Amino acid sequence: MKIWQNLFWKSKTVTLNTPGAFWGSIDTIPLDNWIKCTDGDLRHVRKRFKESDIETDKDAQAWAIIYDSYILKFGLSDLYKKMLKVMTKKALLEYEFIMTRERFKLTEIEIQEAKLNAMLKNGGNSMTIEQSLIYLSKWLGYHLNKKVITAGEYFNLMVEYGKANK
Repeated sequence: MKIWQNLFWKSKTVTLNTPGAFWGSIDTIPLDNWIKCTDGDLRHVRKRFKESDIETDKDAQAWAIIYDSYILKFGLSDLYKKMLKVMTKKALLEYEFIMTRERFKLTEIEIQEAKLNAMLKNGGNSMTIEQSLIYLSKWLGYHLNKKVITAGEYFNLMVEYGKANK
């Protein structure tokens, strides 16, 4: 009898490879969930969750899979590449400061931090996703709902919008 109970209990547990428990890729996750995940709340990679649920390692694994699908489809943006260069330069300046104790290096480090903060501010283009949805809706001629449109569709629209406005 105990075997049957354990068998049914295991089939109800949610694992990362349980179909339907998590959003699987950039083409399936709603844009609203994408926004919340990029803001740090990884519980939104789950299709169903309660506000009282806590974040787990499986959420992080699912987010990594979704973000990998984003990178495979759209690649690294120019902004991200620039950020990596600035972060590398900042790290080298910190190393040089530790080795030489030159106070001027601190000023250069602060300049690099200011550059990074400027890049991070709303994705470097001073516009939030919600604001860009307004422009996309106007361009398309109908309202785009961030809870209905997937993140993949949104990024495809942004690519096409960029091509149309060159």
